[in-house]
This record gives sequence, C-alpha cells and structure tokens, in this order.
Amino acid sequence: MRSNSDEKKLKAPLEVKLSHQNSYIEKTIRRDEFEMDDWMEHFNTIFNFRGIDSIKFDIYSEEYDLGDIKKYFGVPTSLDVEHTGNYAYNHTVLKTFVTVESLIITPDVFENSKIPPEILIQHFKSLTIDEFGHVDPKAVALDELFIINSKSVEIRDTWMGPKDINRFIKLWQHGANPRMECCRFYLKVRGGEEAKQEIILKGIKYTEIPRNVTRPFRFAGSEDECVRGGIDIWREDGVKATITSDCYWDCIIMFVWFDHCIV
Repeated sequence: MRSNSDEKKLKAPLEVKLSHQNSYIEKTIRRDEFEMDDWMEHFNTIFNFRGIDSIKFDIYSEEYDLGDIKKYFGVPTSLDVEHTGNYAYNHTVLKTFVTVESLIITPDVFENSKIPPEILIQHFKSLTIDEFGHVDPKAVALDELFIINSKSVEIRDTWMGPKDINRFIKLWQHGANPRMECCRFYLKVRGGEEAKQEIILKGIKYTEIPRNVTRPFRFAGSEDECVRGGIDIWREDGVKATITSDCYWDCIIMFVWFDHCIV
C-alpha cells in the first residue's frame, strides 16, 4: 500500500493544452519560467477563468498528492472518478471533493463494486453511475434508488429489468425521490420492446403524447432539452412527469415537470 509520502508533488508543467470546441492550442514553456501559482493566475487573467469545471481521476492518478490538487485547482464543479488502482486513494478522492455539484463514478471504485449509501444520499445536481468493463449486478439495487437525493440521475448498463422500472415509477408516484428532476436508465436486460413497454407501464395510468409534439425541459442547471412525445404520468400531489424511451425500451428517461423545469 502506498503512503502519503509516496505521492508526487505537483510541479509546473512543461506543456499545457487548452481545448475549445474540440480544437487544441498547444503552448510549451520552460519549467523555471512559471510555477503552478503562476499558471493559475495566468488562466484567471487571460481567460477570465474563475474555477475548474471538471477533474477526472483514473488509473495512475494515485501517484499525485491530493492536497496539491485541491490547493491549486480547488473543488471542481464536476468530479469524474474511476478506479485509480488504489481503493484507499479512491476513498480519499471522494472525501476530499464530496462537495462537488456533479459526480460521475464507476462501481469498481469500491472494493465490493457497490455504490455506498453515503454517496447516494448526497445532494448532487447530477449523479451518473457509469459503466467500466464488467458491470456488477449489485452496483445499485432498486431499493437504493429511493435514497438518492440528486436532481438528475443517470445509471448506465443497469441489470434492473422492466419490473424494477415499473416499481420505481409507482413508488415515485407515491412520493419517492421528491427532488429528482430527471432520471435515465440504460437497461442491460434485453427483450422485445412491446413486452418491455407493457411491463413497465402495467398498472399505471398514463396519457400518450404524439411524437410530433415537442416540449422544452430545463433541469439541474444543464442546457434545455427537447422532450419529443412520450408518456405523461402524474404523482399523487399532481406533479407531472414524462417517460420517453428509445425504440427498444433499453433506455428509459423520466422528466419531472416542476415549475422551474418548464421553459
């Protein structure tokens, strides 16, 4: 196991790459010309740069000192965490940056490949549970969805099936996940689309909206999204949601029409 003394201190880079709309500007400087503080001041001054939008940790990130990363870059808006190769380091990353607005995380960050409750209960603007290699069926159980407090939830390649989605919708109608504005489920269970739709909507009163009807939707500080057609359902308190899917019902999206989500 690595100790904190094994972690590399951040040094001024020899090269910095800045990207804008998928194009790169490359600039190389001498090591003794700028220190890290100089670089950050340069970004602030030249680019009116006031914060880090996203930081990603993945394999080999454990080599670097987290104290230095936080010192120079602060807490980003979004944190993207994959397994760094060191579970203790993974834990420290999450502890250090838990106040981010958005989290993207893979189950293999944890030794048991299961997202713990202390992550699920955080009040993120958006939480994405990503797929990385083999997806463990127990990464997030259905019952654990109901302790999620994030406004936007995305679970990729989940082993939940149509019956699970049906139960999730029904419990949402009874008041579960009251903060949720949008959720996306990418189902790994395959099957006929008609059978899936029938199971997902079984026992749920709904109104089908023609596909040529489009409605703009705004959620969790993201760009507006156009909701095309879909199936309208209602919560017991009258809040409306729209369920949309791909043609195979492998990707299920639910938009909740709170007043601030209506454009």
